[in-house]
Amino acid sequence: MRYILLLIIVLNSADLNSQTPGKDNLPNRLNEYFTALTNIKSFNGNVLVSKNGQVLLDQTYNIQNEIEDLHVTKDSKFIIASVSKIFIRYAILKLVDDGKLELSKKINLYIPDFPSGNKITIEQLMFHTSGLPREIKDYDKYENLSLEKVAELAKKESLQFEPGTQTLYSNVGYFILHYIIDKLSGSGYLKYMNKEIIQKYKLQNTGEFNNSHSITNFAYGFTNENNAITPISQSSINRFETGNYYSTTTDLYHFSEQLLNGKFIKKELAQKMFGKEHLLVQAGGRPGYRAYYYQNLTTGITFLFLTNYSDIPFQEVTTDIINLLEGKPYEIPKKIHRKVIKLSDEILERYTGKYALEADPTQIFTVLLENNQLYISDKHGEKVAVYPESETSFFDNPESRDGYDFVKAEGNLYTMTITSTGVKFSAKKIKSLH
Repeated sequence: MRYILLLIIVLNSADLNSQTPGKDNLPNRLNEYFTALTNIKSFNGNVLVSKNGQVLLDQTYNIQNEIEDLHVTKDSKFIIASVSKIFIRYAILKLVDDGKLELSKKINLYIPDFPSGNKITIEQLMFHTSGLPREIKDYDKYENLSLEKVAELAKKESLQFEPGTQTLYSNVGYFILHYIIDKLSGSGYLKYMNKEIIQKYKLQNTGEFNNSHSITNFAYGFTNENNAITPISQSSINRFETGNYYSTTTDLYHFSEQLLNGKFIKKELAQKMFGKEHLLVQAGGRPGYRAYYYQNLTTGITFLFLTNYSDIPFQEVTTDIINLLEGKPYEIPKKIHRKVIKLSDEILERYTGKYALEADPTQIFTVLLENNQLYISDKHGEKVAVYPESETSFFDNPESRDGYDFVKAEGNLYTMTITSTGVKFSAKKIKSLH
């Protein structure tokens, strides 16, 4: 079940160990935070933080006394998952710079037979306001798909809302952008990305994983299974889609530092990467990997991390570090142990039923009650036992803040909030079991 939630991730805790940092000694405070996080086996990877061009932290953190292959170095290369979308967004803007594309144009100009293509603009695809769904239906059953096949499957998807009226993170929209880059670049997707980004920005340790025969210093991914750090399956790495990049924190920082210098793309176009808030944020996650890119033009903060261990409190880390850098309260990570309470079958029965994830309604979770024990299973039948710590809050791992919270909605139905690696997902009950 954790695998599904990691694959769809878009992007709180409180205790008496709260810190309010001063402006000085930021490097030590950053190192203190990630050292504590690593000591409780909740981080394994590389971190780079800078402010106004000054590097405050550039460090490798390894969980001790674990599998040797989990160990990483400064030169390790990690799958960056959806952080790759930063490169896709850049490539689209570079096509604009080349005079081959206009952001305001509808996509039917470039894909004539795309349904509703007369409503969706290129810019809406870039900023997830196209109305297209998060994923291609049953995308996880494919092992290898060409860009042409991905485009054909995308044409079968229905709009979730009128383009431009809402925001919904859409991998489907970015697959279409991949296809458009391939068709308009003149050299094909891979050659264009390699020439305009990897070569020009001298990203020596970055590439398309699916197009690579061998990668030196590759960081193999791990996750947590039954409270044990476990290597992921090979199929979790070999994803079918383009945009499956690997990189290093050094390369990503090198890219961020050059992005607005006007050398390879007009500065005003590069600034469109950041949107109206002058902020470029992209999270990436899949089994075995988490990645984060944060660049704020207003505060001057750049915060990057890459990890080959996906069971980390992602939301807490990303929030705490920005708070630390901005002089706001944050939490030093520490171990927790949640306590189980006893609930009657009458209370547990309230929560049984089928729930659809709001971010991806194809993901269905079933809550079952068997012998005074509540279970939650995903659409593949993976089933976990969950334990109450209050009348409405449940967990499957007592040493994690992740869990399941139920809230009564209209008509005595319940909504379920799933917290996975610190990220919250809302699911609505669509069917009762009785």
